Parts: sequence; C-alpha cells; structure tokens
Amino acid sequence: MDDTTLQVYSVLFVLATVVLVYTARYFGARRARRRAQRQIAGFDALPGWAEGAIESSRPLHLAFGSAGVGEDNTAVALAEAEFFHHVIQRVGAGDVSPIISTSAAATVPLGQDTLRRGWQRGGALTRTQWYPQGRRSIGYAAAVSGVIESERPSAHIFAGSFGSELALMIDSAARRGQGSLAVSDQLQGQAVAYAMADQALIGEELFAAASYAAEDGRAPADAMVMDVWRALLIMGMTVVLLLEVAKQMPWLSWPAVAVASLVLLGLGLLVYRRR
Repeated sequence: MDDTTLQVYSVLFVLATVVLVYTARYFGARRARRRAQRQIAGFDALPGWAEGAIESSRPLHLAFGSAGVGEDNTAVALAEAEFFHHVIQRVGAGDVSPIISTSAAATVPLGQDTLRRGWQRGGALTRTQWYPQGRRSIGYAAAVSGVIESERPSAHIFAGSFGSELALMIDSAARRGQGSLAVSDQLQGQAVAYAMADQALIGEELFAAASYAAEDGRAPADAMVMDVWRALLIMGMTVVLLLEVAKQMPWLSWPAVAVASLVLLGLGLLVYRRR
C-alpha cells in the first residue's frame, strides 16, 4: 500500500468516526435519556470519591504524570484533560478545588485550562503543580508523596504516563487510606497500576474515561462509537482468519465458512447484549 492510498484511508477513517460520533450524540439527545454503557469496574468508585471530597472538604488529586502536549503521548494528555474536566465538575459543589500535578512543563497550561473550565468559582489556577520533568521521574514521585502528606487528598486519579515510580505514589496514598485509580500508557506503569491501585483501567479504557465521568447524555456517544469500531475490527479479523483457514483446507466449503461466521457473530452479539 503506497503512502497516497494510506492517507486516503486515514482521512476516510477520521471522517467516518466524526460522522458516527455526532450521529450517536444526536440520537442520544433525541431520546433524552442516558444510554447504558459497557460496564467498566474502574469507574465505580468515582461517584463515592466525589461525594467524599465534597463532604470532607479535601481535594481530589489528578495526575497527568509525564504525558505532555507536543510529545508522542499528546493524545493521552488531551484525553485525560477531558476526563479530569468532568471529574472536576462532579466536585464543583465543594469548597476545595482539586489539585492537578504533572512532570511535563507543556502540560501546565493544559492543566490550568482544565481547572478553569471545570471549577467555576475561579482562583484555582495555582492548584496546577509542576514537578521535576522527565519520564520515570523519582523526583516527581517524591514531590507527589509530599502533596499526599501535606494536602491530604481524599483520593487520587493517576491517569496519563507513568513508569515504575507510580508504585511510590500509590503506596503513599494507601498508607494514608486514600483511594486510587490508575492507568498508564507505559507498560511498567500499567503493571504497577493493575497490581497496586484500588481501581485500574486497561488499554483503550483510558480514552473512554471522559464519557464515563460525564453527567450529560452526549458524552457516552464517544465510547459507543469506540465500541462500534472495536466490534467491526473483531469481525473483520475473524472473517480474514476464516478465509485463510479456508485457503489452507480446500475441502472446506464456502457455505461452512459462512455458517461459522454467522454463528460467531451471533455469539458475539449475545455476549455483548448480556453485558
């Protein structure tokens, strides 16, 4: 496949995604009710943490890690900024604004804008804190541990780019009885999140987080479109696999391949509906 063909397919994919998102949002608004989303256990604690932060007048701590604008993890930083925006709105009735921390200098303005949009009372821009820059920064982990001790956050959301230093921050939070949700685009950080955090997200759940934290009916459309693309990808891979198997086995008839495909499709739809 040459570069021109690849570019055309990429543009068509982006346009199809935009059309699907806005179509889903339109019909979701017409129904005037929230569509049931695929259950993700990692988000179950969010409502309780928001209520606890309001009642205790203690801040939530939202951490980007080393996810930075203009770097190879820009998409992660933007996705988590939208996620944090909805989380901040959930605690908007409280007296103490959340704390945002990052080790990427370019993410500081993004964090300030996230606070400005979510915290309507103003005066919260200084709650965006930058610590020593760099991936797997032990200095950043030490500084966040200091925040855990001095600010006594009610809970922590470590969502962005973290390495093995995430273990120090989660351990500090656990020692003080503070809840934690964690996810990372780095393999080491993801392993730590899965093993140590109270709640963990995996894979593409990082990019669906905003739709689960939002309280309006339009945001879940993004997650629904992601599920549609995932289902199409799985079905496409299954069809290709069956075709390759058919080529290796000349005695296998095309009707048998079609029946097997329909059976697999039906089982997949049944499992999805039951979830």
